[in-house]
Amino acid sequence: MFRPLPAAIPAPVPMLILFAAAVAVSVATTPATAAVSLQSAYESAPAHGGYDRYLVLETGAVYTGGLQIGPTWDNDHQQYLDHELGLDVKIEGRGAILDLQGQQICISFCRRRLDIEDCIIINGGIRYRGDLTLEDDIRPLGSVRYCTFWRPHDYAVRLEGTGDRILLERNIVVDTVDTGFDVMLWNGEIGPLLPTGLAFGLSVQYWTSGVPDVLRNWTYFTDPAQNETDLYHYCLLCEYS
Repeated sequence: MFRPLPAAIPAPVPMLILFAAAVAVSVATTPATAAVSLQSAYESAPAHGGYDRYLVLETGAVYTGGLQIGPTWDNDHQQYLDHELGLDVKIEGRGAILDLQGQQICISFCRRRLDIEDCIIINGGIRYRGDLTLEDDIRPLGSVRYCTFWRPHDYAVRLEGTGDRILLERNIVVDTVDTGFDVMLWNGEIGPLLPTGLAFGLSVQYWTSGVPDVLRNWTYFTDPAQNETDLYHYCLLCEYS
């Protein structure tokens, strides 16, 4: 079950600053030709251990861009676009750096799983999007464990219309970036009650989305006012704003 945590756990701030500087230098000094797109790593990943695609990344290597798993919703035509099939995916980071470049890793509208562990994630975030109706259960499941998020955009992890059988455990989130209001799940319009810049944005509609397990995560904001405000760390949001 979701367990409320203290807004700020005592932080080794100097260590974080050194770590962030090291990551920034690593990304900045990596030639563009040396970086590998996350999409290409995904497309070349084999099936293994019950997953359709099992990505084993290289320690310290930089992978760029986002990743979409599963159908997306076309509001204009009121239908799912399934050009990207839902698959069971595991990303074993081994300390790799995922520079999402303002994009996201998203699994949506499929009863499949996405498990991510041991990654350093910058300039983006992770989303799980789903829905539960009388006809179908298309809520993705999975886990995000032992990941470090440095200045993720919008949210480190956002759950929309899902939460059932999702585990968020022992992640570190520092200084989530506020990019303005988020968009609503179904119509893509700006939601005036959907703030970004939050570490974890969870679905308030737990009676249909389900309740995630949120365990032993560490979140921190260098702005003292933000760091002292609980909602910047964990916030329940409505898909319909």
